[in-house]
Amino acid sequence: MTKFDPPRDASLLAGFRSRWSEVNGEYFEVPPGCDSGGMLIDFLRENRLASVVLSGPPLDGGLADALKEKVKVLADFGRETLDRETAVRLCGEADAGITGVDALIAETGTVVAASRLRGDRLCSLLPPVHIAVVGKAPLFENMERFFRALDGDGTLCLITGPSRTADIEKRIVLGAHGPARVVLWVTGINWFLAESCG
Repeated sequence: MTKFDPPRDASLLAGFRSRWSEVNGEYFEVPPGCDSGGMLIDFLRENRLASVVLSGPPLDGGLADALKEKVKVLADFGRETLDRETAVRLCGEADAGITGVDALIAETGTVVAASRLRGDRLCSLLPPVHIAVVGKAPLFENMERFFRALDGDGTLCLITGPSRTADIEKRIVLGAHGPARVVLWVTGINWFLAESCG
């Protein structure tokens, strides 16, 4: 999706995390050597997220398999093709949508998810909780650098925290036009730091 050559600055990750927090995004980093799938299953259980929908790549196939053994997976768009009506219905019924992440943008605290398959955008928009799994996603300093590195055409979702609006009595309301919670699940931090910082 991108030609990756962002600046190598150790402050980028800290800046991203700060911006992500400012927009009410949740950040969970899997410690090196830990079982990401097992920890994600525990997270789903602790948060009473009984059913999920899974997007296609770059979501790791091993993670998808681990989830299927312990959690009710309503749809796995990386492995099955569903008609639009069924895809919309299942994503609307799911407690959480789990997607991969293609890139991160530090300046704005933005997660980039490319839409390759029918369910990719639905997984990130319809369920009340969106879990974005970061494996080997590059970290870019700003939007300009990201768009300069963009290779090819396609549809992208740029996600900067949970959905929010101030239309109702001029108070900020989360989840009015999409997920009320967006959780960044970082599994590739060692690669991430080696490639993005330093």
